[in-house]
Amino acid sequence: MKTAVTIRSFEEHDLDGVIAVARDLQKAERMLFARMKLPEDIGKDYVSQICKSVTDHEGAFLVAEIAGIIVGYCTLLTHCDSSDEPEEAFYRYAFVGDLAVAESRRSNGIGAMLIDEAGRIAKAAGINWLRLSVLASNAAARRFYARQGFAEHLIKVEKAL
Repeated sequence: MKTAVTIRSFEEHDLDGVIAVARDLQKAERMLFARMKLPEDIGKDYVSQICKSVTDHEGAFLVAEIAGIIVGYCTLLTHCDSSDEPEEAFYRYAFVGDLAVAESRRSNGIGAMLIDEAGRIAKAAGINWLRLSVLASNAAARRFYARQGFAEHLIKVEKAL
């Protein structure tokens, strides 16, 4: 029997659950990129920043819930555009700021459900492009996003000095 997952908007009582999932993601990403914040540095202030960004960009803050427990979340910013890209023609896009699933619930379709709902919301807002960022070294996430229909758009490179 498959466990029922509910995708809904974030509510204040979800705070602790979102923080726990964000810390799971931070722990995993920190193993790939040492300059990430420590998981314990992710807390209420981080969630407040997410909420402000979502509000400023008229987006959505979605949570995935199973039996009252937060198992994932996704932030969507629907009012982004290419105005900061002088070499590109002007266009609008939506941006997935965060997509996180609890470590114990990964590879169960929850991330895909969150991405699908974000896409529906963006499309309903009249947006035709959905973007996100992923660590180049996060091969599993890159494969997941490719399965969801994402293609690489811009690759940033850096070198230590």
